[in-house]
Amino acid sequence: MAISTPADSLILLPKEVLAHIKNASAEELKLLLCFFADPEISLSDAARDIGITVAQAESAFAFWRGAGIFAESAGKKKKAANDTSSYRNYDSETLSKAISGDESFMLVCRVAEQNMQKQLTKNDYSALYYLFDFCRIPAEVICGIIELCCSMGKKNTQYIYKKAIALYEEGIDSYDKFEKYLARRELINSNIGRLRKLCGMGDRALTAKEQKFCDCWFGDWGFSFEMVELAYEKTVDSTGKLSMIYMNGILRRWHESGYETPEDVSNGDTGNKSGTVSSFEGDEFIEAALNRGFDD
Repeated sequence: MAISTPADSLILLPKEVLAHIKNASAEELKLLLCFFADPEISLSDAARDIGITVAQAESAFAFWRGAGIFAESAGKKKKAANDTSSYRNYDSETLSKAISGDESFMLVCRVAEQNMQKQLTKNDYSALYYLFDFCRIPAEVICGIIELCCSMGKKNTQYIYKKAIALYEEGIDSYDKFEKYLARRELINSNIGRLRKLCGMGDRALTAKEQKFCDCWFGDWGFSFEMVELAYEKTVDSTGKLSMIYMNGILRRWHESGYETPEDVSNGDTGNKSGTVSSFEGDEFIEAALNRGFDD
């Protein structure tokens, strides 16, 4: 049985706070209490809970960090809101200063207007400034994400925002990393195009599950097209038809075995002495593979 102690219902503050209370604003005091009540809370959630803007919360956080009360650990990102409806908009004065006085953010706005082909609204500016100000995503990365999304026909701030947050969570926080991401996506898309021709998919869009498989094979597992082509051939030889679920089972086992080339697969099959069906061509394995799905 859990035992409740008096400390569980108390907010404990370090004595060093006393030296700074007289200089602290109401927003700074509110944020102080909020963070000591819940040390794991994100800055955006804290701003929402105490009724201030993200910009005010950021300023209050900077006050206590400068006083040595808050320490932002190296390499630890702030938790970002994954939806533009989940944080408070910046006030008009803050946005106006940023739009007219920060050259980097001015560049973001120009690129957004040019690519989205529209006059930005206050909500548009606020979402973009959140990425720039709170997440600290470099302006050139935001511009690159805007151009990427618009080239895909996604010319709306909500999509751009979500894409930027997703990349932010992946650790893409510099243009060098963003360029590597683009190169990786280009390779994946090229391989998917070759796979579509191989499998006779025509021009239809991939289903969500098919896209997930392809991203995993060519992206997460880093297989070459030749390896996926070999898995396709083995699948058709064994089942008589295309089955991405079965292909995924083959590729998963190759990935777990450390196979990176067709030669690795050939050597692995040749070197199998246990009598098991390492080439995945047994009726018993086929049935188990199709039943399990291999997409857990």
